[in-house]
Amino acid sequence: MATRKTPDEWAQIEREYLSSDDSIREIADRYAISEAAIRKRAKAKGWERPVRKREPVRTLLPAPRAAQAVPVEPSEPIDAATIAENGRQLAARMLDELDAMTSYQGELEEAIEIMTANDEDENRRNAMMKAVSLPARSQILKNLASSLKTINEAGAPAKGKKAQAQDRAAAAGRKFGAIGAPTRTIN
Repeated sequence: MATRKTPDEWAQIEREYLSSDDSIREIADRYAISEAAIRKRAKAKGWERPVRKREPVRTLLPAPRAAQAVPVEPSEPIDAATIAENGRQLAARMLDELDAMTSYQGELEEAIEIMTANDEDENRRNAMMKAVSLPARSQILKNLASSLKTINEAGAPAKGKKAQAQDRAAAAGRKFGAIGAPTRTIN
């Protein structure tokens, strides 16, 4: 847990906040303090950061990986395994995007603040902040997990559990599956 900062440390934090090109997150990490504490102090003391010309938010995210999907001729029928694999790769790319969005949360919020600073109505700012909020990201993760579950079930073999157990027993050279733990029946 972070310790209370001395007035000298707050003076250093203020200098960096006002003059540095570093993000609030970077300053907070350097001084072992939360971003929220710096934002609260800045608001209370009236610190105003000069508007900096920053790179667009898109360039902060890592470059997208080349798609690794297997090209399929339109005349060929597509099997379930190929569809499932393409779905898994798409979900993996989407998880990477979610990770990048979470990693750059502070910068995204700062960019939204800068972009919407001159708006008369706060609806656009509120909608953008909601889109990058924790509930939105957790809902995306929940939907991706559900999609992966569905993809894995669709790509699973057509045999049921009993048939799979018989196949495993046959592969082991037995007629029946492994003997389980004894069960006790009460009459």
